[in-house]
Amino acid sequence: MTYKKLLAAAFLVWLGTYFPASAQILNDSTKAIYGSATTNVIYEADIFKGNLKPSRIDTSLTNLQNFRHWYYDTTLQQNLGNVGTASQPLFWRMPTKLGNRLGRNAFDPYVVNPYTLPYYDTKSPFTFLNYMQGSLGESIFRAKHTRNVTANWNVGIGYERVGTERQIGAFSNRNGMISHYGIQAFTHYFSKNERYRLMANFNQTSHEQIESGGIRPQVGDSVENLFDYTDEPVWLQKAATNEKRADFHATQWYKLLGAGLQLYHTVDVNSQNNDYSDQELPYDTEGNNRVLKFYPQTLRDSTRTYDDSYFKQLENTFGVMGSTKYFVYRAYAKRRDGSYKVTAEGGDYIDQPNGEDNWVYYLDQEKRTIADNFIGGDAQFRLKNDIYVTTDAEFQIGGGDYRLNAQARYKFLTLRQTRTSYSPSLLQRVFISNHFEWFRDFENTQATQTAASLEAGYKGHYLNAQLQYTNLQNYVYYQDSLQGGKTVWATPAQETSGINLVQASVRYKFNVKSFVLDNTVYYNKVSGPDVIRMPEWYVNSKAYVQGPLFKGAINVQTGVEMNWHSSYYAEGYMPVTQQFHLQNTFLVTRYPTLDLFLNTDIKTVNLFLKLSNLNTVTSAWEQGYFTTPYYPANPFSFIFGLQWNFYD
Repeated sequence: MTYKKLLAAAFLVWLGTYFPASAQILNDSTKAIYGSATTNVIYEADIFKGNLKPSRIDTSLTNLQNFRHWYYDTTLQQNLGNVGTASQPLFWRMPTKLGNRLGRNAFDPYVVNPYTLPYYDTKSPFTFLNYMQGSLGESIFRAKHTRNVTANWNVGIGYERVGTERQIGAFSNRNGMISHYGIQAFTHYFSKNERYRLMANFNQTSHEQIESGGIRPQVGDSVENLFDYTDEPVWLQKAATNEKRADFHATQWYKLLGAGLQLYHTVDVNSQNNDYSDQELPYDTEGNNRVLKFYPQTLRDSTRTYDDSYFKQLENTFGVMGSTKYFVYRAYAKRRDGSYKVTAEGGDYIDQPNGEDNWVYYLDQEKRTIADNFIGGDAQFRLKNDIYVTTDAEFQIGGGDYRLNAQARYKFLTLRQTRTSYSPSLLQRVFISNHFEWFRDFENTQATQTAASLEAGYKGHYLNAQLQYTNLQNYVYYQDSLQGGKTVWATPAQETSGINLVQASVRYKFNVKSFVLDNTVYYNKVSGPDVIRMPEWYVNSKAYVQGPLFKGAINVQTGVEMNWHSSYYAEGYMPVTQQFHLQNTFLVTRYPTLDLFLNTDIKTVNLFLKLSNLNTVTSAWEQGYFTTPYYPANPFSFIFGLQWNFYD
């Protein structure tokens, strides 16, 4: 049997319905005037590199079935086991922002990055719809519409929604867990002589997560017995996190002497508000005492919690830049102003002169102002696309933050050296709530990193290997307990001893005719104080067949994807602060999980079908696995998704 017949058979089994081939074949006389070839995309970073040529939009099927490729941060993440939940990168990453930064990033993967938002150049109105729906209630919906008003002016709008049903907790069957909404507006304009150019976007999001605190184990329970999902008790019954963000970002350029000398200005206006509430704090009766559970303590109210965080900033960057065939440069000055405020609501009974008690509410708050100044720049010398040297630097004036970076590439090999000093986040320095309170004066963290990468392709083979060594000094983290035996976990601390990280990855992909095998292996090694947690090994492997069917009317990818990581003490999650923190009692293990998928396109529609976490229905002993201590990953789910492009 030929590979085309195999693909056709797999396709028909997945869909369960036979589509006559003749219905899928386009009439040879029908010519599409508009399509992916007339819809182009360009990014702000392209302009800074001197590249004014937009590229075609991506309509490929590869990774269509993978959740993380539907998010704005496509790296591997540690989350709470469900779509849209709080997460952090699975592997350590160096911060890229200097000076004051908020430090609440648990929902970053679901929020548009205004610096990397795509802008369009369309010959016709372009609309695309993204939709994903799982049998456990997980769903993602995105819609975007953009069009050229004139040949040199494009405008667009977007809308998105993420929803998830709760899978753990005896009371939570089919109840909503995640509710995310977002809107975007963006525009790209350049004058007819291309001396002036503007890129601007506005994004607003609202993200609500119903907090469970994870599974609450009962006496005698082992980790292997915590996979009853909706029958498992949880710690929190009436707790929720709400986050609202608004971002306006705009950059404009003006050519003084052609492309070689340009002035530019970037303005960013950002706000992020977070609140955490729990209307029923968890208590147990032990003997004659009423004992608080899950939280370390109550500082303001013994019955409920209402905490808020408010962050806003205005940043202006003024610079000069230019590009030639062999040289690109930029120099700038940056000013950042803003404020950070945390509040905690409390209540207590106050004795009155008449002997009666009166319940009085009060509000505690702490506020810090932001006033940062920076200078910086970057330059790139390039002989060809695969031979170049890049340098960039940024310094905080009147502060200790800085970044120095140099990178050289010669054909397949890239070498990079980075040295940075960055401040602890605002959250790590100042926080008050009903359960925590700290005022820290930490030293800057210093990071020195040496990295090398190799990327090459030949015929049906592709190799990408990366290796980096990082030395950290004065690293700030969230600990599992304070010194002296008093257990107050999830609070910030600083490690003054040096920490060394070795991180490596190798991706090898090859294809023989229609068969594709794509394997990626990650390796992480931490030496020194045990305050950074990553799995030592992580493996992602995909094997699939691909090719056209029905005389080229459609393309199909169908196969299996496997994920596995070695056991490690993954960080726990504290919803009050939205931070992951060290813990030393719960060993997170994982067996190889399998997903069976089918990706296909039918004209302008890309769609996929996926059997997720297939192990839980094919093996009696593999009931599930945990992504974060006491947060199990979703069990088996049948998932459907599509991406539909309209070009008129």
